[in-house]
Amino acid sequence: MRGMGAGCIGRRTLAVLGFSALGARGAAAHHGWSWAEGEQMTLTGTIREVYVGQPHPTLRVEADDGLWTVELSNPRQTARSGFSAESAAAGDRVVAIGNRARERNERRMKAVRITVRDRTYDIYPDRIRSS
Repeated sequence: MRGMGAGCIGRRTLAVLGFSALGARGAAAHHGWSWAEGEQMTLTGTIREVYVGQPHPTLRVEADDGLWTVELSNPRQTARSGFSAESAAAGDRVVAIGNRARERNERRMKAVRITVRDRTYDIYPDRIRSS
């Protein structure tokens, strides 16, 4: 009996580890750049919501073609750009430059630079492409 229980626990542990690895791989893909197009775009709109926290700060932006999610970097890198929770508020106009989701029906982009209240925040300075 004792050996059977240990074998069951071993199989369960392996199953849990396997599912954990799959979940981690999916999270890494989401938080990297693989989900975004290589070309950069400019999005102009009105901020509807500002979130500054884990896993990354985001802006919900109302543009001509609908409501977009604009992802910034992790909180530390976003703060290094000078952007904080006080930098923007609902109702502010924003211009975001970045890479949109490869899935064209998804209104989501990863911003490399945003401008709000006449101040520019270089979220990913090394990724900004000159026009």
